[in-house]
Amino acid sequence: MSPEGGRALGVTADLSIEVDGTPVHVRADGGSHVHVVADDVRGALAAVRDAAAARTGRPPGRADLARMADSLAAHGLTAHVEGPDGPVVTLGADVGSTTGAVALGTRRARLHVPGVLRVGRREVRAVALAAGAVLVAVLAARRRR
Repeated sequence: MSPEGGRALGVTADLSIEVDGTPVHVRADGGSHVHVVADDVRGALAAVRDAAAARTGRPPGRADLARMADSLAAHGLTAHVEGPDGPVVTLGADVGSTTGAVALGTRRARLHVPGVLRVGRREVRAVALAAGAVLVAVLAARRRR
């Protein structure tokens, strides 16, 4: 899906980082879909949630997730957050989920039930925000080139 009035951003990425000791890999093949994969999704999410709470004084919530998903959609991007056992949450442009609207406060986020059951709903908000933060870093690096 292209953003309103414009072209979707194309992202190329192959980035490996550590989030509080947990390996996270970001990959994209030049299109609008970005995959964020963590070996230990629960550990990575806990670290992101703690960092966000330390910065803002409160843990990330539904409104934060909705803003992130809407921002990705506005740029024509879709983020797929995955663990070693498969998808956890998808958010952004190619998502229109009634379940996401009820559970997370935005139709732009789709929960993948098996992944959420393994990770926990509270951590899903943090992983979505982490995915957005990684995407922002990737896009900023791309614009500098």
